[in-house]
Order: sequence, then structure tokens, then C-alpha cells
Amino acid sequence: GGNMAGLVSELANRRSQDGSSAATGLRKVTKDQQTWRKEFKGEKPKPQPVVVPPSSPKKPVKKKKVGLPILEYQERGTKWVVENHDKETVKAVSSTGLLEVEVSDPKQQVYIYNCEEVTIKVTGAKLKSLIVDSCSKVNVIFPTIISGCEIVNSKKIAVQSDGVCPVFTIDKTVGVTVYLSAESVAVSSFTTSMSSEMNVSIPDGEDQKEIPIPEQFVHKLTNGSLSSEVSDLYH
Repeated sequence: GGNMAGLVSELANRRSQDGSSAATGLRKVTKDQQTWRKEFKGEKPKPQPVVVPPSSPKKPVKKKKVGLPILEYQERGTKWVVENHDKETVKAVSSTGLLEVEVSDPKQQVYIYNCEEVTIKVTGAKLKSLIVDSCSKVNVIFPTIISGCEIVNSKKIAVQSDGVCPVFTIDKTVGVTVYLSAESVAVSSFTTSMSSEMNVSIPDGEDQKEIPIPEQFVHKLTNGSLSSEVSDLYH
């Protein structure tokens, strides 16, 4: 009782000159907001509705832009161009399931771009160069190449040399298998950058022997210069 009387006295002393008290300005709690009443009556507080945020609309999957399929010889640049072909477009132009390019002059080049799931056979005595650019799941068979074969920005590519190819350049590509003829084994070299899952397949009697192209190296500093060696994983 003494404590309660002291509290009432304290509040009375804080009353200001304009008649307001220490409790002035406090929010009044209405009866329905007094939880002790509900607990006393055995009522459970009503559950608040769960607000589910609206789901953001899914972004449509962008399809790869594909132009019209092309298989033609262009005098300017002396090159054959094979573009935008897939297994469906090949069925429309070939009964064998192959796209065939017949090279008639060793100065001619073959440029293969934006193709998917096709096999391309280059025929003729020899050609100047061959480029596979931005392709996926493409196989290419070719005769002797004078300059070299380049594979760039591609995935799952297989190339087969039925003649001799001095240089294979592989750049920004994942998954490459190079099949060499017996006569090309001692001649061919490989330049690779930013690529992985690369293999060379060479004749081994009546079978083929597959050799991985290293993609892991060990670099050492010696007397101010850097030397590099293939990782022991490949030995």
C-alpha cells in the first residue's frame, strides 16, 4: 500500500501548470486490446493472417538466335561458309545425314559457324585452312590442310584429319577430340589456350590410342626467369 501511495504522489507532483499529468500523451489501451482479459476468459488470441509476397514473374528463357542455314562458296575470301546448321536442316538438304563441302582449289578455306549436332565432310585434295567457330557437338572430317585447323568458342567438337594437318589451334573450347592419320602423327602440333577436356587420338595398330592434352602446368621461378612443366598428372 505504501508503494502505491508513493507512486500516486509522484505522478501528482509531476502535473504541469496547464493541468496535464505525467501520463498525458500515452496511448489509451481499449478493452479489446487488453490481453489479460482474453487470458482470464480462456480466449486464445486470434492468429494474424500470413501475408504472402507476390511471386515475381519468371523471366522467359532466351533462345539462341539462329539465322538462315548457309552452305555456299564465297569468291571474296575464297572460302566455303557453313553457318546455322543443325540436324534438322541437314535432313532437308542431305540424304546421307552429312553436310559435304567439295574443295576444288588448295587456296580455298572452310569456315564453319554456329552449327550444332552435325557432321561435315570436306572432300578434295587439300585446302588452305579450316575454322570451327561457336559450334556445339559438331564433327568435321577433312583432307590435308596446308595452314592449320582452328577451333574457337565451341563445345564437344571432334575433328578428323585424313591427310596431314601441321597445326591445331584450340581456344576457349570445352571438349575436343582430334583424330590424326598415321602420316599426320609426326607432323602435327597443338596450340591451346583457355580450353579443357582435350584429347588426341592416334592409330595404334588396328586400334586407336587416346592421349589427353595437358591443361595443368607447374611454373617455377629460377634466377629471375619462369619455367613451366607439364603436371605430373600427365606422366
